[in-house]
Amino acid sequence: MPVPADTATLQKLNVQTPGDGEMVSIADDLLWFRFHLPFRLNHINLFALDTDQGWMLIDCGINSDDIGAQWDVILPQLEARKPVAGIIVTHHHADHIGYAGALAARTGAPIHIGNVEHSMARWALSQSEDSFAAVAAATYANFGLPEALVTRTTSVGNYYRKLVGDFPEAGIITPDTVIETVSGNWKVRFDAGHAPGHLGLYDEARRLYIAVDFLLGRISPNISVSLRDPDRDVLAQYYEYLASVANLGADWQIICGHDWHYHDGAARAAQLVAHHDKRLDELRVIGTPQTTSDAMNTLFRMELTDHEIFFASCEARAHLNHLVSRGDLVRDMQDGVAVFSPA
Repeated sequence: MPVPADTATLQKLNVQTPGDGEMVSIADDLLWFRFHLPFRLNHINLFALDTDQGWMLIDCGINSDDIGAQWDVILPQLEARKPVAGIIVTHHHADHIGYAGALAARTGAPIHIGNVEHSMARWALSQSEDSFAAVAAATYANFGLPEALVTRTTSVGNYYRKLVGDFPEAGIITPDTVIETVSGNWKVRFDAGHAPGHLGLYDEARRLYIAVDFLLGRISPNISVSLRDPDRDVLAQYYEYLASVANLGADWQIICGHDWHYHDGAARAAQLVAHHDKRLDELRVIGTPQTTSDAMNTLFRMELTDHEIFFASCEARAHLNHLVSRGDLVRDMQDGVAVFSPA
C-alpha cells in the first residue's frame, strides 16, 4: 500500500507533466504520457522508446474501455511517425500488464516480458474464479483478517482477470538484453521487492534510469508478500535493491511509473531505507503478540477499501516477516492464524 514518504530534498526533472492525450519528451528517444486509473493511485506513467524499427512501448494500463479510449488518442500520434515495434511489460501488476494483449492486437506488435513476471501473470490468469479465491481466502485467514472480509474475498473470485485481459505468447527478455534506440543503448536490470522480477531500463552513458515502480519519488513503492508465499522476506530483497542503487547520484535522472521524475536515486534510496526502518520499529516496539491484521492497522491508519486491504495487509506481513528474519519476532500458528511475538 503506497504511502507518502519524505521527498523534501528531491529535485524534480524539468519536464512538464503531460496532460490528457499529450506526449512529452524526456530524452531524444523517450516519450512520456499519462493515463488515468480508477484507484487511489489514480494514474500511470507510460513511455515509448524511439528505435530504428519503430516505437518500443513500455507498459500498458489495466484492461478497460477507459484505458482503450486513452490509447485511441495516443496511438495515432505515435503511428503517424513510426509503427509500434514492440511492447515491454515491466512487471505483472495489473496496471502495467492489463491492456497488453489488447494493445498487441491493435498494433500487431509483440509483447516482451521477463521470465519471472511472465510466470506470475500466467499463474494468476490460469486460475479459475474458485481456485484464485480459495488461495486469497486462505491467506487472508492466515493474516487474521475479519471473517466477513474473507467471505467477501471468496465471492469476488479471480479479481486479477477482471483487470488483465487475454495475454498472448510473449518474448522473454533476458538480463543481457540491450535495446538500441536512435540516441543510445538501454540495458536491462531485474530486481525483487515490489515484484519478484521487476524490469528496469537504464542508459549509463546518459545517466537515465527507467525505474518504473521501484524508486518512486512521491510515495513508497508497495512491498508486499504474494498470496501464494506469505512467509517470504520480500523486504530483505527490497533492501538489497536499495543498496544496489546507492551509487545513482545527483547526475542520474530517475524516471518513474507514477507521479513525477527526479534527480538523485541515491538520495531517494536513503529516504526509503529510513522509511522502512521506521515502519519496522513501529511493529517491533509493540511488545505483545500481533497478527498481520493487527500490524496492518498499526501501519495504515486510514479507511481502506477491500482492494486496498489486499496491498496493506500484504505489506504489513512483509514487514513482520523481515522482523522474523532479523530475530526480533517469532512466528507461530494459532488456530490457522500466524501470530508474531517478541523473540
